[in-house]
Amino acid sequence: MKTTLKLFLAALLIPVVLFSQQTESQYIEWRGNDTIANAMVWQGIGHYMNIENEKAYTFFEAAVANDPSLFAPHVVLANLSWGDKREHHKAEANKLVAGKNEVSQMFVSLLDVDRQASDAADQRRAIWKKMYELAYDGSFVNYIYARSRQDAKERIMELEKLAAKLEKAGRNNGHIHNILGYTYYAEGDKVKAKAHLDKYLELWPNGYNAYDSMAEYFMNEGDMENALAYYKEAREHYPGAMNAANKIKEIEAKMADKKQIEK
Repeated sequence: MKTTLKLFLAALLIPVVLFSQQTESQYIEWRGNDTIANAMVWQGIGHYMNIENEKAYTFFEAAVANDPSLFAPHVVLANLSWGDKREHHKAEANKLVAGKNEVSQMFVSLLDVDRQASDAADQRRAIWKKMYELAYDGSFVNYIYARSRQDAKERIMELEKLAAKLEKAGRNNGHIHNILGYTYYAEGDKVKAKAHLDKYLELWPNGYNAYDSMAEYFMNEGDMENALAYYKEAREHYPGAMNAANKIKEIEAKMADKKQIEK
């Protein structure tokens, strides 16, 4: 009887022991000791996740100027650059990541993937999967991991799971609604696509990419007037939004050609 009781109690303790031995979730070590640089990094991450690359670039450049010891901003700057600039940021990232955790090391290793390689996307996908396994509680890694899933259904599942997690924590998840909007549109579900893009506008009204995304939705639907209006909204929110500026020129040229033909 005593032996049975001991075995029973031991069995109850197994989950507790396993839980206590679970590896703590890692994070990319974005920040350093400079308060101003850290604030710029935080802003940069927000813009990068919202695909506002022009603003992200500005904030990350300012961050490394204020704190030259930061490595992670160099990874993003390298991803947004070509030629000598990319090589410079890649070299800085590799130099400065020494001594950082495994997830941070893998983040920098993404720069070793040849952009022109036929399997580049697969290589990156594999790295993000490994990062996700170690940084299962990191919202940035979770987000990029979810976006990187090749299967649309899996991508939607991971994005919706993360969106719910962030909402429960009281954090903005607009960037996730943006990707869900595009994914559902690609899958042919225009109703859900529009609903997610509407939600994105609600949650990210002061950025510019929410307007750019809605403009692209209308452009794909052949509604040039609404597309033009939203691209102009994007440009108003940030005059340096290059995609919006280029699309405005493109749409206005098409409209002018159409009027000329109708005369």
